[in-house]
Amino acid sequence: MAAPGDDPDLSTTYPLRAVVRMTGLSPELLRAWERRYRAIEPLRTPGGTRRYRQADVERLRLLKSAVEAGFRIGKVASLPDAELERCGRAGSAATVSAQDAVIHAIARLDVGEAQRLLSLQLSALGPARFAREFAVSLVREIGDRWADGRLAVASEHLASAVLRSMLGSALTPTATSLAGPRILFATPSGERHELGLQMAALTALGAGANPIYLSADLPNDDLLWAADAVHAAVLALSLVALPAAQSRAAIDGLRRGLPAAVKVWIGGAAAAGVDPVDGVEYLDTLDKLEHRVTLLAVGGR
Repeated sequence: MAAPGDDPDLSTTYPLRAVVRMTGLSPELLRAWERRYRAIEPLRTPGGTRRYRQADVERLRLLKSAVEAGFRIGKVASLPDAELERCGRAGSAATVSAQDAVIHAIARLDVGEAQRLLSLQLSALGPARFAREFAVSLVREIGDRWADGRLAVASEHLASAVLRSMLGSALTPTATSLAGPRILFATPSGERHELGLQMAALTALGAGANPIYLSADLPNDDLLWAADAVHAAVLALSLVALPAAQSRAAIDGLRRGLPAAVKVWIGGAAAAGVDPVDGVEYLDTLDKLEHRVTLLAVGGR
């Protein structure tokens, strides 16, 4: 655990309200873990306000996973992060078991059972954690099983349809999110994959943004109009199967057509292959997206 004062750059830290969003822990529980168990030691501003580093957030997530796996906070609060990861593996095993149950239902084309199981996970984890901790690995496993012939094409298509419906229904704004920065989520013309885009939008919702979901395959002119119409702070694009040259042309046109104050973020499986464009930020994980959204929501850069 780092001691207060180790990192004087408070601009790279989060206030309490941001950490509450990122971890799902209540302010009261956070303070209790700090006071009673010294689980973490946040920095302090000259006025005494708590500020949390990214390492603090990651440690809190590990602690939460360990507690959810059945360990008492008093027993794990002083453990190093590597030990906490091992404690949390019991919860990970439960997640794998739940994913297997969903895939088994999908393989049988049992829509009702798949929806029921996914709904249980969504309810237990909440939208943002469901996207980041369950849906991402589920989609990856379904893709792997389809690729090596263990899952039929029909089952893979059914899985995509059920997940699209589930993720879409979870994208319900709250009073808090409506007051957050407006982020447009879309894919450029020709890019029709949207599961990752939906997961990104849910992650942004959980991090305090107001995600405006435009879905897939939108021409640049429509994206530029939408960004202006809603006074967007960010245009977030997902790139999965669009050729790199076509992706870069679309991104370059959008960056030139948008005001400098509007950020452009890109992510997705194909984003890494796109040549860099000035003023466009590449976010390769949902954790990085959450980090950037949280800073934006609390008034950071």
